[in-house]
Amino acid sequence: MRERITFVSLTPAEVNGVIVPDNPTDQMTVWAEVPKVPLREANDPQTTLGVRTEKPTFIIRFLTDSNIDPSWCIRWHGVLYDITGLDPDYQRRDITTITTAKRKVKPRVS
Repeated sequence: MRERITFVSLTPAEVNGVIVPDNPTDQMTVWAEVPKVPLREANDPQTTLGVRTEKPTFIIRFLTDSNIDPSWCIRWHGVLYDITGLDPDYQRRDITTITTAKRKVKPRVS
């Protein structure tokens, strides 16, 4: 396991008197293996252009310092990924496989 990933919770918080809906709070950092980063082409329905989406899979130790909340995100190389699946290996109890999808950036309303 050669990659460092951070589990992040996104909670509302007040920053300088303004409510920020998705304020990132680091929960824990672990070592992970990233076996492949598939790039799949998809069609954007609004523009009908092909866009690339990233959906990496992370493999971590089965036991971590705290339980993983599926509502958390993962920060890897400065990018946030939503957790789409947790698959602990209960038989061998050695690894947990986490599937993710790159977090969509919400447009700001002005």
